[in-house]
Amino acid sequence: MDDFTAQTRSRGPRLYHKKSRAGCIRCKQRRVKCDENRPSCSSCSKHTVECVYPNVSQSLAAGARRAASASGHDDGSSVYSAGLQASVGPELAAGSSSNLQRNISSEASPGIEYRPPPGSSLYTSPNSSYQTTADDGTDPDIDLPEGQGRRFWELRLLLNHHANLAQPWSEPQDPKVVRMWDYDLPDMALRMAQQHNRSALLYIMFASSALHMWTVSTDSQERAELMKLQQTYQIMCSKEQRRDIDEMDKGIPHNAEYVCFSSLRILVHSLALVQTLTVDPWEPPIQWLHLGRGAGEVLAMAGRLIDSETNPKIGMYMRSPPNMRDPTELIFCDHSPLDWLLEHPSGPGSVAAQEDRELDDEEVLSAYGKALSYTCHVQRALDRGEPDYSIVRRLLCFAVWVPVEFTRFVEERRPRALVVLAHFMSFWLDYEHIWMIGRAGEWQIRGIHKILPIDWSFKLDGLFAKFKQPDISIPSLY
Repeated sequence: MDDFTAQTRSRGPRLYHKKSRAGCIRCKQRRVKCDENRPSCSSCSKHTVECVYPNVSQSLAAGARRAASASGHDDGSSVYSAGLQASVGPELAAGSSSNLQRNISSEASPGIEYRPPPGSSLYTSPNSSYQTTADDGTDPDIDLPEGQGRRFWELRLLLNHHANLAQPWSEPQDPKVVRMWDYDLPDMALRMAQQHNRSALLYIMFASSALHMWTVSTDSQERAELMKLQQTYQIMCSKEQRRDIDEMDKGIPHNAEYVCFSSLRILVHSLALVQTLTVDPWEPPIQWLHLGRGAGEVLAMAGRLIDSETNPKIGMYMRSPPNMRDPTELIFCDHSPLDWLLEHPSGPGSVAAQEDRELDDEEVLSAYGKALSYTCHVQRALDRGEPDYSIVRRLLCFAVWVPVEFTRFVEERRPRALVVLAHFMSFWLDYEHIWMIGRAGEWQIRGIHKILPIDWSFKLDGLFAKFKQPDISIPSLY
């Protein structure tokens, strides 16, 4: 097990300076001197990332998150291409390769140890940390040492993936789709790693399996090891994925289907990581939202290279229910039942409402409208009684279809955006039994409610009645 405690090795010349024993976690991880300014040191402020100082009484393997924001704008009226390109949502097909790589490489990994409050469930939200790049834009040199320990863990992760992750649904699906997830994708991952030295899909399978095992483990030492594994395999996957995307961007089509499935698994993994974000202080699910954009751009790019005759698996996945290819049903549908979420809480005649000019901007109003439309479309799917696998796929694709401007509003913590996000997260409450969801919806709603201005918070009052577990204190981190 000790084989897996390898630490990052910084690249570039050694920096000679006195150690900062009370510095923030990000500076410690990057091995640079922290000026210890609070609440945010100069380095974290420069890179626009969250600055987190460790608790001196305990050792927390946590870091700061890169607050990467995607660039570009589209009003949703872009032309949709045929096939895969049409299935990934508007505003994505024109995304540049640089934007795509910035989205797909927004790494995150949960913290290692925490102490849950008495009576809390296994899904108590731990501290979250994010792997960042160095000042020169390079990745930390993270790898796992070869050895018996690594072989043991990888075999265990593969067995757990086959037993618990390939098909987490109780409802029957198309047998061809079941076989694809159960056998074809693991076979593709192993074959590409062995024959072509391409391991992105295999690494993200390992990362997801480690995260799943963490959600069910009760052994603190094992949970810490699983978190290290999850983080390391995810970073290794990202580095491999960027290499594959570079080749695909040059018009090399042979790995397009493989890159598509790797992107989908990365997106699913980012969804599963939402349950690890902190409530106090609240962490928004920015990584998942950005990776949705990245995955959409990857699928759009690959769609121009994939021949459905020679790459039938990805086409079968895209054609399997639910239908996620019609923007008129997803982001341009009627959202009037939720328009009250956008109204200023003081009423239209109040001074505060008259001073609130946010919705006067047509682009801002459009971004909110698309987020509300997608939320309403999920509600209609629930009303139709769609099976779990269909609803969870719709929840996952919120990150693909919702405009990047809405993600920016969430990052800026605009009250309207947080209210809309909380109501979307309320759908997650009925799917706590799905391991990749857990109590993410509850934690997000609680965290949002905690930071909302008092005059906006009442718009969340009806959501608390949906919680399936009694109210418990916010988890303390030690």
